[in-house]
Amino acid sequence: TFTTVKICTVLGRMAFPLFAFMLAEGCSRTRSMTRYLGRLALFAVISEPVFSAALIGFDLNDTWQSIRCLVFRNVFFTLFLAALSIFLSQKLTCKYGAKGQIVSIALTCCLAFAASYSGTDYGAMGVLLIHALYLLRGNRVRQCAAIVIWAFALYVAGNWTAFLYIDAAIYVFYALGASLACIPILLYNGKRGRPMKWTFYVYYPAHLLALTLIAGALGV
Repeated sequence: TFTTVKICTVLGRMAFPLFAFMLAEGCSRTRSMTRYLGRLALFAVISEPVFSAALIGFDLNDTWQSIRCLVFRNVFFTLFLAALSIFLSQKLTCKYGAKGQIVSIALTCCLAFAASYSGTDYGAMGVLLIHALYLLRGNRVRQCAAIVIWAFALYVAGNWTAFLYIDAAIYVFYALGASLACIPILLYNGKRGRPMKWTFYVYYPAHLLALTLIAGALGV
């Protein structure tokens, strides 16, 4: 039913903050940031045509036009740009100290702008959340506070004009749904689970492809 779809959509807002938290953890724990970045870039490229097909249907002309105009919409590009901002911050801070931190802030803002320009999923706000969670690593309460602030800034403040014309309470529920990500984050014990990293990388394009095929079979 329509109500069920709304509930699932609200609960689905938890997904990105959880991805953001896991990426921040990954960047702080990985043995090789360059390999980490390589995997994110690889699956960003693999996922883009599948993501486009899921949203607007597969069209080679549209795919080429997107590449030519540097429009990359799927969330893996957001994750890649955020991880790149963290990698540059690590290098600059290690080598130049406080001056490096200032430069890294400027570069992070540039990468956030790049995400917004390219139309990546969650755009600049996504990059900034991931970087903030990395900087706040080790303090779960502050990380959760950052997620709640981010959620209300994105969904409520970011759609404030909607409150002037329509019943926009749904955006408040979106923010609350995203904030629910704090529950598993606070319960996280800090230990690595079963090594299934490739499963999670493959899952994103695979589930989009499966949903696209199902929708096509149903004529939706």
